[in-house]
Amino acid sequence: MTSGGVLEVVLVDSEGIRDRKFLGCIVCCNTTAVNRPYVCVEYGDQKRISKVAKGKGKKSIWDQKFNFEIDYPIEEDKSFEKLVFRVMDKHKLSDDGYVGDATIHVKDVVLMGMEKGEAELGSRKYRVVREDKSYTGDISAAISFKRKNGDDKEVQRKASIVNNEHSTKMADA
Repeated sequence: MTSGGVLEVVLVDSEGIRDRKFLGCIVCCNTTAVNRPYVCVEYGDQKRISKVAKGKGKKSIWDQKFNFEIDYPIEEDKSFEKLVFRVMDKHKLSDDGYVGDATIHVKDVVLMGMEKGEAELGSRKYRVVREDKSYTGDISAAISFKRKNGDDKEVQRKASIVNNEHSTKMADA
């Protein structure tokens, strides 16, 4: 029997996000600040796209929630252990520009949520980096996981075993 839950992601805001171009977008007549950012949030093969953020300049605000369905046990594929936030800049007259990625590892939150019924990572800042690994700003997001079958003791027992094995491996490393 498989069970699962819902991974809830709240995309809060960004700060200091900059475009990689020295002069910004010549076509749009912008500076190097990303003026119309949006985010593609990916968990495994599930993708969600945010609205264009409110605000301009150094701080942009989304305050948008996304849900991702998770089957348990978690797939062996490593892509199911992390969330990827791909920050893009919406352009009016040209292709949207890639700004950078932020990655959040969520395996521990999911395992803890399966064991206890729910788990949460409060709102935190995550570094956005370009393909060359250079820093380009921060985004803030909150992550939580809630198990679907709150009364399923067998799922809790299996999640506890997997979580303990994972903790032991991390301690040995």
